Amino acid sequence: MTTARPSATELDARTPADRDRVIDAVRAASILVVVLGHWTMAAPERVEGSLRLRNMLEVATWAQPLTWLFQVMPLFFLAAGFANHRSLAPRADGTRRPVAAYLAGRVDRVLRPTLIFLAVWLVGAWVAVALGAPERALDAAGTAAAMPLWFLAIYLLLALLAPAQLAVHRRWPLLLPTVLPVGVLLLDQAQGTGWAALAFLNYALVFGLCQELGFWYADGRLQRLPRLAWVAGAAAAVALLLVATQLGDYPVSMIGLPGQKVSNMMPPSICVVLVALLQLSLLMLLRPALARWLQRPGPWAATVGVNLRIMTVFLWHLSGFAAAAGILLALDAPLPAIASGAWWAWKLVWIALSALVTVALVLALGRAEQGAGQVAAPPAPLAVLGTAVAFVGLVMVACAGFVAPFEAGGIELVGMRFVPAVGAALVVVGYALTRAGRTTAAPSPTR
Repeated sequence: MTTARPSATELDARTPADRDRVIDAVRAASILVVVLGHWTMAAPERVEGSLRLRNMLEVATWAQPLTWLFQVMPLFFLAAGFANHRSLAPRADGTRRPVAAYLAGRVDRVLRPTLIFLAVWLVGAWVAVALGAPERALDAAGTAAAMPLWFLAIYLLLALLAPAQLAVHRRWPLLLPTVLPVGVLLLDQAQGTGWAALAFLNYALVFGLCQELGFWYADGRLQRLPRLAWVAGAAAAVALLLVATQLGDYPVSMIGLPGQKVSNMMPPSICVVLVALLQLSLLMLLRPALARWLQRPGPWAATVGVNLRIMTVFLWHLSGFAAAAGILLALDAPLPAIASGAWWAWKLVWIALSALVTVALVLALGRAEQGAGQVAAPPAPLAVLGTAVAFVGLVMVACAGFVAPFEAGGIELVGMRFVPAVGAALVVVGYALTRAGRTTAAPSPTR
């Protein structure tokens, strides 16, 4: 016997009055914007009879400033910071959720769908190589498919840092918003030098700052600022971005592109901090209208629906694009000049087919997210160690890609290349270390 799904009106009525619907919408919208952005930017082309994957922004340079709005990882990590703050805050009865239970829940939320993703891709890539699939095409597909793991690794890193960061936030609320941007700017100077590995610490500093903004939002501090402050914040962010990209060495695009002297995203730079300020300012200006809109049952039900399968969508959207590309190329679909009128017309077909394939993947695999995050507390040392091990494993697979599961390859990080199967094994070990408890509660319909 199946249980009928609640209607939009029923779902709206079940939602607690104190739930911040705007944050839920930010989480859902940020992932959907990333998905649509990746599908739009991906630009296969044929050169001398061979296929290669380029980024549309390399050709359509006019679109690069749009990444100031559509590179929305700062908002995603702001929403993560809000959720971490709420999970670690005292309950109504004065008790607190154990940190070990909080970490185990975060790991379960991320890794339950990710483990399926890793298994399918590792086995699939191994079989494809054994069957003689074109290595260049497989490399492009496997590298692209592994890209989301970067940000899931950062998500776990921020979850691991959140308890200590929240303690600092409560005692010295102005400290991190003041110090972290300075640290980011200093670490930027390491890019392109013998100390370049230090610049990767900016993943923790930049997105840790975004998490801090989520703490401020959860405290209600941001909501108390006047609208004029957010108008000034948006204007200042745009002005400083123009200075940094036009007079400084920073590229305009917030997406990494070939030929850039420094990167704005791998690792993130001070420009991402400015983008975070811009996006936060715009969000706070739109927040009253957005909150009213989300009181309607239809928009709220759509928001809840996306969030229920958000990790599966994020994990599989580039795989969906790769499958759609395989279908279209097998059908000898034309590849017009990138960013031409014909290219944009065909891009609609590519996006539509990618969406269909991704929806099918989510319907087939999305049940793995059901009940995720509802776990009991393991021993605290195991929770911490397991989260750290899973973070390292995700980074290794993200760097290596999937083209050769048992060989070191992919991009180089701090002078090393990694074996994807080893990284996946570490993810499994990390997950196992945090699974000392058993499922104890049913998930909230709104998460």
